[in-house]
Amino acid sequence: MSLAELKKNSNVVLQEKIETLNEVVVNATIFKQKTIGQRSRPMLTFSRMFDQNVPTIEQGSIFELFAQTRLKSYGFYIIPSSKFSKIKLKLNLYSVNGDMPEKTLLHKTILFECSTTGWQRIDLDPYDLQFRNIGKIAITLQLVDHTPLTDTAFVFGLSAKKSLAKNLLFRYQSQGNWEASEGTFISNLELAYSSSGNKKQQVDEKEDPINDQDSQQLDALVQVIGHRAEAKKTMYGKNRNGKYLDVRDGKIYYEEYGSGRPLLLLHGNGGSIADFFQQIPYLSKHFRVIAIDARGQGRSTNLAAGPYSYGQFSDDLLQLTRALKLQKVSILGWSDGGNTGLLFNAAHPMMVEKLITIGANLNPNGIKEEFLASLTAQLKGNTQGADLRLIQLMLDEPQLSSTELEKMKNPVLVVAGSTDLIKEAHTRMIGKAIKGSRVVIIPDASHYVPFDQPARLNQLVLQFLEQ
Repeated sequence: MSLAELKKNSNVVLQEKIETLNEVVVNATIFKQKTIGQRSRPMLTFSRMFDQNVPTIEQGSIFELFAQTRLKSYGFYIIPSSKFSKIKLKLNLYSVNGDMPEKTLLHKTILFECSTTGWQRIDLDPYDLQFRNIGKIAITLQLVDHTPLTDTAFVFGLSAKKSLAKNLLFRYQSQGNWEASEGTFISNLELAYSSSGNKKQQVDEKEDPINDQDSQQLDALVQVIGHRAEAKKTMYGKNRNGKYLDVRDGKIYYEEYGSGRPLLLLHGNGGSIADFFQQIPYLSKHFRVIAIDARGQGRSTNLAAGPYSYGQFSDDLLQLTRALKLQKVSILGWSDGGNTGLLFNAAHPMMVEKLITIGANLNPNGIKEEFLASLTAQLKGNTQGADLRLIQLMLDEPQLSSTELEKMKNPVLVVAGSTDLIKEAHTRMIGKAIKGSRVVIIPDASHYVPFDQPARLNQLVLQFLEQ
């Protein structure tokens, strides 16, 4: 019946019509599962920080998709030095045009709360995010709410790694222009996809699965931006009363605080005096603190063309003690500074009253293999902005023997973090070789003990020096 006839007379019974259909074969699309992106946290990363006062800031990365893709979860890594009780994040999803985010692809708001650092996972299954032939998507995060810790400054950042690709997205506000810089976030997408008719996704199939142990290890040479941003607000490392000492092929910059028995502070590889911004105010109440920028680092200069050596650093230290007419000193050395302290103690035992080392090693074999591998990769990659001689130094030196340690007679405190880049067995071996020394492994601390546990370290140092 026509529609017109049915409207005139609705009280009709339609006649049944039987029609045989041809057989149809329906093939179900088989979806496979895959994780794309950074699936483990490399030893060498840097931090991308968020400002709690600017909730409009967005940061994220671009991911390539298969022709048929369903998003299952998004994973990302919060830097271990973050300090908060709770945070709330908003996840945004955009189409991509010319390698920049364009239009939002979300019809529902996706919020995520957490109270821990390390790997995080946002479940995307409930949002039914399915895409066909979209090519690329951009995923970003915004900090929309936070609860700080009591009496602790709020710090929140995400881990990223260097790469030639400009895959670090940033914009200051929702209507602002996007910016892209070199690198990529330590993040990943778990997805389901169909291989039928798809272009092959350019993902390294040999990548290691996510390793939760990475969340317990702080990157070597990482810019711990939260702490160093605080350090920059202080006068340490740029005090107008700081002085220079002329040494062979360079100048050594140093600053003095407090009075009493002299205590020399020696920072780590690539660091500066400012790294001790949480130790100098405390220790200078009890000692004459002399904080030193090592040759070619901080404000100190190096005109020598040859490789660096801890022997060279030790000689610079000797010239400084003589220039200041110091007969006997105590030394607090962190990382490279600890190595220099051990070498100086071995060469000039009568000049050292007490020695504290933090994360020191006798030879490169004392360093965890994954960090050594990252150093080698940096050299091969010709890392921009880095003095490659400082990286080579850690691969070649020190070369101290246990016999040299056995000759030390002065009190030595050997400190390391529970997740240090230095092997714990190696740290304990140093303590065992020095007669009468004490070994302390500080819990919940990495190679960056002065950053991670400043109060615990300060008390430990003061107690040891005043014994």
